[in-house]
Amino acid sequence: MISLLEKKLQDLPQRPGVYLYYNKDRKIIYVGKAKNLKNRVLSYFVPTYKGPKTEALVANIFDMETIVVRSELEAFLLESELIKRYKPKYNIDLKDDKSYAYIVIQDYTLEIEGVKYTLSRIYSTRTKKLKRATYYGPFPADGLTMKRALKALRRVFPYCEYYGSSLKQHVQRGRACLYHHIGLCPGTCLGVENFAKQQHNMKELRFFLEKGYTKTIEDLQLKMKQLSDSLQFEEALEIRKLLDKIFVLETTEILPEQYVQNPNLVEDLYLKRQQDLQELFGLDHVPDRIECYDISNIMGDWATGSMVVSEGGRLEKSQYRRFRIKYTKGISDFGMMTEIMKRRIKHDWKKPDIFLIDGGKGQVSVVLQSIKDTPFEVIPIVGIFKPNDFFMRKINDKWRVIKALKSNGGYQHLRELRDEAHRFAKGYHKVLRNRETTEGVKK
Repeated sequence: MISLLEKKLQDLPQRPGVYLYYNKDRKIIYVGKAKNLKNRVLSYFVPTYKGPKTEALVANIFDMETIVVRSELEAFLLESELIKRYKPKYNIDLKDDKSYAYIVIQDYTLEIEGVKYTLSRIYSTRTKKLKRATYYGPFPADGLTMKRALKALRRVFPYCEYYGSSLKQHVQRGRACLYHHIGLCPGTCLGVENFAKQQHNMKELRFFLEKGYTKTIEDLQLKMKQLSDSLQFEEALEIRKLLDKIFVLETTEILPEQYVQNPNLVEDLYLKRQQDLQELFGLDHVPDRIECYDISNIMGDWATGSMVVSEGGRLEKSQYRRFRIKYTKGISDFGMMTEIMKRRIKHDWKKPDIFLIDGGKGQVSVVLQSIKDTPFEVIPIVGIFKPNDFFMRKINDKWRVIKALKSNGGYQHLRELRDEAHRFAKGYHKVLRNRETTEGVKK
């Protein structure tokens, strides 16, 4: 094994990403994705027989590069982009007919009460033999990753998962499905009057898959301006809402070509998050560590609290902590938050640069009181409150509401922290509830 390659193998990150293998002529011969780059790449070089084709691949590896990304989904998208761009020899040689998947949008006809309607459905497939279908891909991916990709798109462009006779039965019953109630279906199953909404969303989804983020956003922004200029403000507002969803998707999942242009993109984005927060809150330094707190309880029972942490702009799950409320009696979120903060500052954990609290003025006030006259009182306290996810701070005895653009990376990160704290607290609450319920049944 070549010493340069040995050095790179020693320094592999335990992060999701894409790896590229080169031959002695500096030509890319294989592209792969991994949830954990270190584990996946090292598996190629263990002294076990891996089959003739993989053995031939390993024998021709002269050098390698890795591109770190933020999620399995991004690795999945980037791998597909790089394979299509470079057509590596061993990606072609190693694949079989079932290795690659496609996202497909297929049109079909549905007849209801003598009237024929043309509708579309979206799903994943590993063949290209269907009629009236448009294919996107191929993606060398497992089924789970493909499902995650479709789930992310559905949050932006809601669509009905029922089709054919199944959809017809739902329409005849006129009963909304669960997905309609949570905003992931336009109500197609409620009646034919909503078929147009389904097709409109599928049209937007087709455009998005064909043109990508940038062209889709430019097109929607132009439509919004035209509607606003013609005083069609309600229609313009609907497009504004759609743009907000796309901005969230854009800051959550990065485009493959962005990684191609800048292999250090993830680190740059994490730093940008921190810089955005410094500017947003007027801090005198770039914040590194952020701690976020949330409470979970039902009528005061099984009350729990959570602390989730980010450092350097990324979640640090090994530093999460959970609290079972011990001393606060009754239903008092303020009392519970006070208890958590007083217990937290007794621990010799690294001090944060920001305390993020799920709540508004009341929650921030009790935290300020909890850390008063302690070394923690100099730490900025920021509340994030619904329905608009604005921020609340007290500066020089004056309360300030801080609003951020939804495309702001720092804003997105604090929302991510808040949601993570809520999930973590709720999960512990459920564990305690189930444990005590089970023990009660046993007794």
